[in-house]
Order: sequence, then C-alpha cells, then structure tokens
Amino acid sequence: MAIKMIIENVTNSSRVYVLIILLFSAGFAYPGTIGFFFALDEDKSAFEAAVGNPIRTMNLVGGTVAFEYRVGAHRVVAAKMGSGCVSTAVTVARVLALNPVDRIICTGPAGAIGDQAGIGTWYRIGEVAAWQQGRAGEGGRVFPSESALRKVSWKPDDWPEGAWKQMPATKLVSGEVFVASGEKRGELARGFGAELVEMNALGLLAAAEGTTAKVLILRVVSDKADEKASEDFSAFLKTYDGAGGKMVAELVKALPVGKDEPAAHDALRELIGE
Repeated sequence: MAIKMIIENVTNSSRVYVLIILLFSAGFAYPGTIGFFFALDEDKSAFEAAVGNPIRTMNLVGGTVAFEYRVGAHRVVAAKMGSGCVSTAVTVARVLALNPVDRIICTGPAGAIGDQAGIGTWYRIGEVAAWQQGRAGEGGRVFPSESALRKVSWKPDDWPEGAWKQMPATKLVSGEVFVASGEKRGELARGFGAELVEMNALGLLAAAEGTTAKVLILRVVSDKADEKASEDFSAFLKTYDGAGGKMVAELVKALPVGKDEPAAHDALRELIGE
C-alpha cells in the first residue's frame, strides 16, 4: 500500500526513477523472482513454448549466460547448469549474485541406482549426498560423512498444487563423474541408501547456501547408471519432450502474487508493462 501511494503521488515523468530507487533499495531484488536451473536444452525449449521467449539475455562473467522471462506477475531467471557439481555451483553463484531469488527450481536427468526407479519416472529430491566425499570401507562399500549430506527443506504449503507435489521424494548422490558401472552403482546404492545418482544437485545446493530461497529439485530417470548408461541416456534424449520445462512453466503460473511484489500494485504493474 505504501509503495502504491508513493508511486501515485509523483509525476508521470518521475515514476520510473522512483521504481528504480525502490527496487535498488530492496537489495537489487525483484520480489517474485524465480531461479530456474536446467540441465537439458529440451527443458528450456518447452518452458519457452509455454511462457514465451526471454525478454533479455544476460552475458555474465566467465561466459555464463542467463535468460530473463516474465511469467504473469513473476520474473524468472534461467540458466543451464554445467557438467559436474563444481561447474554447476559456479553457474548458480554467478546468476544469484546479480539476481536474488525467492525460489529455485531445478530440473535434470539422473541415473537409477535403486531397484524402484524406472526410466522416465520423476522424483522430488529430499536429500543430496556427495558420494565422492565418502571413504572406502570393507567390502567396497562407501560410507558418507555427515558433511556430505544436504537435506532439501520441503514444506508443501510453500508450493502450489501440481504434479511436483505428487512425485515420490527420494535421496540422490551427486558427484563429478557420469556413473556407468554396475559395480559402482551397487556400491553407491548400498552405501547411501539412495535411488539416484547425478552431477548437479550438490553444486546447486552449495551455491544456494546462505540464501532464503525455497528450493525444489526435480529429477527424471534417464538410465540405469550401469554399463549401458551412455546408450540408454542417448535413447532417452531422443524421446524426451521437455516435460521438466513444462512443469516449471505450470508451477510458476500457479504461484500466488505476493503483497510485496511490484505486480501486486496497479501503478507498478503499469510501469513494468504487466
């Protein structure tokens, strides 16, 4: 209410400057901003098919490229994660440094190391373990250290209704290499009690530490992390239609408009073209 009164009581020629001052005084944040980090180009294409093309492309330091979208009242900043947790952490950190976000949504593939995960099945990730921080024990088992495990805080009321709420929650292990070994697959499953293995989630969570953003990590099974993993992954990509990007678009559209978001105020909505 206070923001609306300020905007409506200045001249039209001054309104844009007031908007800039208000947004900069909020720590450069645009309330209602969602960070969307994806591993597959198909997710970006499907997202754009649902919400439209980006309104801006941002060339960040180190060659990182981010894309800005308007989805209803919300601003979305998207970027493709790199290959491996370190590369992912660098990408996410660069994006968040210039684009503080309220929420982070991450999509990507994962290899199945448990018996329950079938190719094409989606999971919501509840725990992420850094398997390469573990230590080798007797019988070739891997035992995670306490510092290797990160939990993804999940409060159902923080998210609108949708397929993402119906997905089974599971634990995955995350590292720097593409696992394509039946022996390693079994070792990770036994040592961590996890269902999935991939190369991004740990880096994303590390970069997001210290923020207040709500995090949602979604993974689709693309292979079995065994000797046929590369072959199965290639086959998966040939038929994958960007379901993750479609879900993210639906989710963002379903998010409520917060009372502090510019688009919640008529004068600000006019200025930002909503």
